[in-house]
Amino acid sequence: MAGTNRYGIGMYQRVLAVGSTPFERISTMYLGSLRITKQGLKAVNSGEVAYAEEKAEKLHAIVQRLDQSLDYDIAPELCQNLSKLYGHIMARLSDVTIGTDPAIFEEIHSLLNTLWVGFQEAHARTSP
Repeated sequence: MAGTNRYGIGMYQRVLAVGSTPFERISTMYLGSLRITKQGLKAVNSGEVAYAEEKAEKLHAIVQRLDQSLDYDIAPELCQNLSKLYGHIMARLSDVTIGTDPAIFEEIHSLLNTLWVGFQEAHARTSP
């Protein structure tokens, strides 16, 4: 039964990845990163260092994927700037004090939220 469940979840993820628009894929990554950032901040504030570090690792993977998703053919200067910002976020997530310093998660949440709002506004302007 467990194999069936994993197969079903795997198929759902594949359909979602293939059937989604680029904006839907970006939305999933941003909403997930914002959720994980809040969880990491909560863990830091609760003194759960290992859990906060685990959240930082997951968040790092999402931000790395956002960076890899940039399309330099469409907007090279914007992509270069976003890549630098994603690099800064990944460096902050690698900070040795990530599990004890709430300011790191707060900064990252603020940056990601600002970017997410910008992506939503850009999408609204370009959608019919």
